[in-house]
Amino acid sequence: MNTPLIEVSSLSHIFPDGTKALDEVSLDIHSGSFVILAGPNGSGKTVFMRHLNGLARPTAGVVILDGTPVLDDLSRARRSIGLVFQDADTQVVGQTVARDTAFGPENLRLPRNEIDKRVKAALEATGLVGFDERRPHTLSGGEMRRLAVAGVLAMEPDMLVLDEPFTGLDWPGCADLLAVLDGLHASGKTIFLITHDLDKVLAHADRLILMDSGRIAADGSPTEIIDSVEELGIRRPAGDVASMSWKRRERQQR
Repeated sequence: MNTPLIEVSSLSHIFPDGTKALDEVSLDIHSGSFVILAGPNGSGKTVFMRHLNGLARPTAGVVILDGTPVLDDLSRARRSIGLVFQDADTQVVGQTVARDTAFGPENLRLPRNEIDKRVKAALEATGLVGFDERRPHTLSGGEMRRLAVAGVLAMEPDMLVLDEPFTGLDWPGCADLLAVLDGLHASGKTIFLITHDLDKVLAHADRLILMDSGRIAADGSPTEIIDSVEELGIRRPAGDVASMSWKRRERQQR
């Protein structure tokens, strides 16, 4: 198999109060994969996410991006690993949809024509064409989440990492966001998604990682380890893995 895009080796993180958030986590993430990370609250998922591009620094261990330790080149890591946080509003800073999407490329001091090209591509990928002059506060929850994704995509990352992206979204909002993620993955983008809502998206993933108490509890294909989720207090969706998609259910109801 090709060299992993991300190599995590014996990653540990201990908070100042002595709480161990991550306990020698080791895993690889390959380009073009669609990975879901699930686990109970407090299991270390979001802390792990923040190490992928150096927003958090480990107590021990290392995260390697395409052969280079993340902490050795933070600028490269933060361009390559795009994070979309659970509270998408905190990532939206522009006065209009287009200006918000352009924020990252502008900070890179790219030429104007390159910025415009990236904004156009990001809005197309997220289904926000025609929203250019809309004020972010007028968007629905699902549209706001897609705008956060657009702002990250404009940086042209190698991997898109999303923390609980379906939280607070209604059915249409979830279905629209899932369609965006599905399209990005089909185009070759690496997707790493943290979620409790396995029934919405698991059919689209090729790998499921379960985390508990800062350690990897299970790691494999969704079909192989889906029956382990209830041991960690995660509700197992009814049916088989192939049926676990809101996009699929939406089609069935039409």
